[in-house]
Amino acid sequence: MASRILLTGGAGYIGSHTHVALVEAGHEVVILDSFANARRSVPERLAQITGHPVQLIEGDVRDEALLTRVLLEQ
Repeated sequence: MASRILLTGGAGYIGSHTHVALVEAGHEVVILDSFANARRSVPERLAQITGHPVQLIEGDVRDEALLTRVLLEQ
């Protein structure tokens, strides 16, 4: 069963590989990343690899207000 998944750090090395695996498994993935340890070009590359547009929210997982808003809206 496909799910909608919030992937924190999804533009980093491990997160980007996780994103590809989840999309290939049929899940809808939303990335939340601050780009503190990731390149801004990663979401574009993920779209090329998976053939699907990347849903991206730029922000820090420690931002409680942002995280609350994201979880309520998603």
